[in-house]
Amino acid sequence: MTRTIENRAYGVDVSSFNNANTTEYTNAGADFVLVKVSEGLDYRNPKAKAQVDSAKQNNVVPMAYHYARFSGNSNVAVQEGNYAVSSAKLVGIEPGSYLACDYEQGSGNETGGNSEDNTTAILKFLDTIVSAGYKPLLYSGAALMKNKINAARILEKYPNCLWVAAYPYKGATNTADFNYFPSMEGVAIWQFTDNWRGMDVDGNINLLELETNSSVSQPVKVPVESTSWIDTFGDKWVKEDGTFITDRPINLRKGAKLTSNIITTLPAGSVIKYDAYSRHDGYVWIRQPREDDQYGYLVCRQRNIPWGTFK
Repeated sequence: MTRTIENRAYGVDVSSFNNANTTEYTNAGADFVLVKVSEGLDYRNPKAKAQVDSAKQNNVVPMAYHYARFSGNSNVAVQEGNYAVSSAKLVGIEPGSYLACDYEQGSGNETGGNSEDNTTAILKFLDTIVSAGYKPLLYSGAALMKNKINAARILEKYPNCLWVAAYPYKGATNTADFNYFPSMEGVAIWQFTDNWRGMDVDGNINLLELETNSSVSQPVKVPVESTSWIDTFGDKWVKEDGTFITDRPINLRKGAKLTSNIITTLPAGSVIKYDAYSRHDGYVWIRQPREDDQYGYLVCRQRNIPWGTFK
């Protein structure tokens, strides 16, 4: 089903901090609702399904966004892209819809690194969701987009995909004042207030016609999804080739459990080639191929805290 949002329409973006029922916003004139579906690799908005369903019931277009925590790490960006895709599907945001990367400072995301690394990681995230059939958006504040992201590189690959936040003044705001529009190219949506119509919800306006098409045929699954398996402990593993460099001593074990026998303790600075990862029991494990078709296993991340860097 194709849905078109005419340019200069108003919309809101919501998370778990907002109402599960979006009727108040749509009755006030919102023609689209951007719903936070996930964050990092371990959080899903518990209100997302209700917010998406409410938007559909009110005959407005729901879209999705994912709060990034991958900083400038391209490997983690791919993982988060797949997590965002699965999160969007769970709440009824189908391929053919818009799925945004919310890239800003805080909540575990560090934007202060090299802008080219940030940009490369963002593109890896966008590539992942596009390969799954979604239309890409990149959200951030105007200052961060101009200083810590190479927006030209983003727009070269995905034109008119920016969703920019820039508030002209504080307080309740009903309409967008284009005298204060940030001077930027490639903007699809402008978030112009954090208190639209006094309802304590972010207000947005689209600068281009937006079209969603949930009847888009399902694309071939991305490699991460098509090469996963469940081990004998019931833990899911995903095929991924990469390099991990430890920043502390880490035990290399015969299995992916803290109770598994230790092969050796790897010193800080060890370079590990791995071919798969698993997220379980509060840790992210990676698998190191060894001689005679054997494997070693080590923790590379505890919750959202990395124990080294990826290349």
